[in-house]
Amino acid sequence: MTINTDFTVSATGDIRQVTAFVPGTHTRYSTLDLHKWAQDLADDASYSGDDQLDILSDNPSELAGKQNVSRPMALTLLNAFNINDATAQWFRFGSIEQNDGDDLYTGLKVLGTLVANSPIYILQNGAKITKYWQDADAASFQILVKAKSGGTLIDSGDITVFSRKYGQTCSHFDVNLAAGGEQAAALSTALDSNVDTATMTPAVCAGYFSSAIGGTATPGTEKIALAYGDTTQDLGGGQGALLHKGTITLDGSISVLHAYQALMWAVSESSTITFNGVPGYRYRVLPGQTYAENVAAPFGSFAGGKWFVAQGWWLTGVMAADSKNYQLISHTGVTETPPTSIVIEIGNVTTSDYVLVARDDGAGGILDDEYTVSGSSGAGTVTVTGLKADTPASGVIRIGGDRYPYSSWAGTTVTLTGTLSKTYSSAPAFIPFIDGVPTGTSIQSAQMQFSSNFTARFRVRNGGGSPIVPFESTLAVTSNGGSGTTVRTADA
Repeated sequence: MTINTDFTVSATGDIRQVTAFVPGTHTRYSTLDLHKWAQDLADDASYSGDDQLDILSDNPSELAGKQNVSRPMALTLLNAFNINDATAQWFRFGSIEQNDGDDLYTGLKVLGTLVANSPIYILQNGAKITKYWQDADAASFQILVKAKSGGTLIDSGDITVFSRKYGQTCSHFDVNLAAGGEQAAALSTALDSNVDTATMTPAVCAGYFSSAIGGTATPGTEKIALAYGDTTQDLGGGQGALLHKGTITLDGSISVLHAYQALMWAVSESSTITFNGVPGYRYRVLPGQTYAENVAAPFGSFAGGKWFVAQGWWLTGVMAADSKNYQLISHTGVTETPPTSIVIEIGNVTTSDYVLVARDDGAGGILDDEYTVSGSSGAGTVTVTGLKADTPASGVIRIGGDRYPYSSWAGTTVTLTGTLSKTYSSAPAFIPFIDGVPTGTSIQSAQMQFSSNFTARFRVRNGGGSPIVPFESTLAVTSNGGSGTTVRTADA
């Protein structure tokens, strides 16, 4: 096929396609090709066939500058000569202006390094343009996009060009088409080594969300819930309480890596998820905010086993195993690093042993007067003077000779699982790291925040059916936690 057989020119100046453009079958013509063809018809003595253009017709076109096959052409169709949207799909390499400047089709070219067959889609005026190109066009992507209609720029001439495919990093680029000519969008994609599409399939990812994530998403009804609105929270890493504009809640059963993968699917071209009314395929930053964008991963990048969550989001519901594997950025741009969380573990024990681990007093014993405690009989909380940051999240507090399990603590207040059996006033107390009977061959403390290295002392005793010689030793606790092993010697 040639340009002469692919188009017709009517007596009223309508330049129209003979057949619809089919990507992969037809080749696009340059705007210079259109000008040269029209001018070639315009110098004919008389027209023939379906191209009603000759020397008696008005001049059909002009270029902004001399003909140049290496420079994109800004072509103006003069007088009544015009193309329509369908015919514009046949052209590239420049722009076409018509109807005294009221209509403009601007050239768009994609530059950059893309994974083979990366999808390309275009957002204009809040919606996707219906594709009339192939994703395989990415290596040499050149089309025309309508920028002005009826004398008015469409969305001020702005478009955004996207490439988002699950399993690849994301890319997008804002372009303004108002000037005509040929405008470029710089895109770059790469395979995302943190996404396992065989295990975390699109169907699995979709199952992590409700069908549409809006401002009323309810944690517990999906594995990842998002809510929008101010929340001031302290991550505990020394940055203090900071403002966040949204909350991502994990249900406690998924890793931060799986959450990252599911959200990367949710912002891909094929996603059906919406974020507070924003379709995932065009989600860029937390709705309503103007943060610097993470183009490659809109909800934050994943590297070195850690999720660097995008700005403004508060993350909660993280599994204990991931307590160090994420980082946040507050609404005001402060980087928030979670405190180092550790555990102490004692191994080579049985379910009939009793294990006690506490801070070593430096003189061969347990530091059993580490704190002073006050509380009233029947109270469900106690006030602990000087409570250390490396106190286990839950466990046991021993006041004098009395043992009280607790469920949590904050500041200087320890919340008990029961109530005090008596009143205490500045009574000596300590909080063991482990104080109980194992359920298997090892026993761990609850999670605790690492503050500094210290020495712990542990005791393992069993005087029951398989008695052992009481075992006692020390262990070093560092930013990696601490562990000790029981030496079991039968006690006849």
